[in-house]
Amino acid sequence: MSKLRVLFRTVLEKHPIIGNSVVYGTLCVAAEASQQTINKKILNKPSQPLDLETIGRYGIYGTGIGGPLLAPYTDYQNVTSLYIEPCILSTFDDVEEAVKCQQIIVDNLAVPAGQTLKLNLTEGAEVIFRGNISFGFEHWDGPLVTINGTGITVRGDYDSVLDGLGQSYWDGQGGWSNSKPQFFTIEAFGSTFRDIKVINSPKDVVQITNSDNVLFTNWIIDDLAGDPGIAEAGKEGHNTDAFDVWNSTNVIISDSVIFNQDDCVALRCGENITVSNLYCHGGHGLSISVGFSNDSIALNTIQNVSFVNSVMDGGRNGIHVKTHVDGGIGNITGVIYKNITMRAITYNGILIQENYQNKPPSDTLSDVEPKNNIPIRDLVLEDVTGSVGSSATPVEIICADEGCFNWIWSGVRITGEQENKCNFEPDGYSCTDNSSELVR
Repeated sequence: MSKLRVLFRTVLEKHPIIGNSVVYGTLCVAAEASQQTINKKILNKPSQPLDLETIGRYGIYGTGIGGPLLAPYTDYQNVTSLYIEPCILSTFDDVEEAVKCQQIIVDNLAVPAGQTLKLNLTEGAEVIFRGNISFGFEHWDGPLVTINGTGITVRGDYDSVLDGLGQSYWDGQGGWSNSKPQFFTIEAFGSTFRDIKVINSPKDVVQITNSDNVLFTNWIIDDLAGDPGIAEAGKEGHNTDAFDVWNSTNVIISDSVIFNQDDCVALRCGENITVSNLYCHGGHGLSISVGFSNDSIALNTIQNVSFVNSVMDGGRNGIHVKTHVDGGIGNITGVIYKNITMRAITYNGILIQENYQNKPPSDTLSDVEPKNNIPIRDLVLEDVTGSVGSSATPVEIICADEGCFNWIWSGVRITGEQENKCNFEPDGYSCTDNSSELVR
């Protein structure tokens, strides 16, 4: 662990100076010591927390051979600030102690195989990833990192990268074969996660669960090494979802770049979620996937969602809204896709289906009848444009009877060589008319 640097200020007019470090108008003296030394030598109370009131009562006015010298102050309300240098976390054994700090630098940390980096943070804490954060290889479910807290900031330094060692796990089957660890599980409130680079995730990257008022911005998620044609045959990545949102509210995901082999974003349940300014390469699109619960309407409900100003480049789907035929009752309400561009999509430009089956990639999915257990209401698409590959379907809509209501589309034009497939037509859009504009 690093040493702590304590900076104490108080007003000169009320307290004479006896030390040799003075800034006129303010006493501004720094003392360096370990947390243990500060508690014992400065506070002389090992169990006493280091806080403004305690430092204000004692004060620091100089440094002696045996450690910082003390001068008691009775008017501790005059303390105006307290600065503690960040704790440096570079050894896994120090995690439990480090998470007590207000600022933590995770510095070139190697996390042992089969272990979770548990960042259960104090309120208002800041975590900075610096250098290479690596994780040992082991077949297990993970997660590799958990983060919990209120009012926290978690960010990456300019040179930081978190490497999940995905090439050691990838087998083209994702979660359907040998166990692979999920990367991040995050539960937070009023918090920001930014400037983070992740490479080679074994499976899904960020699970946002039971959270409120959180921002994820300026992420780079790079699993390009797992793409077909880049990875060795049978060694591709799969189920490498970038951002999955579960049971969370007031979530913003923005300004990020993703290379992966599954959903760029997958929203499962929650409300008031905005996804903006993403570049997604090679994945399964901007997705809503509802119906994981058999008995909870709340866990099968998502509402007030916006996907805006994003690019889908290659990959299986551009936009995918899916309800699970084997799930319980739920609702999808108030979803907007606006200013979405796609190109070179291989299966479906836009796929909205009420007959989704979650099966391994090796299975051939047989068509099943759609169900209206999770109706889709108020689905708005505006200025959604682009192209799909020669064998891909530009737009496919599979609605159950009484399953789709009040869809309004405008400026939707996806070109390709195949015809659209629709059993339901939104207001403002004709599957048949669009086929006349197909590129031949």
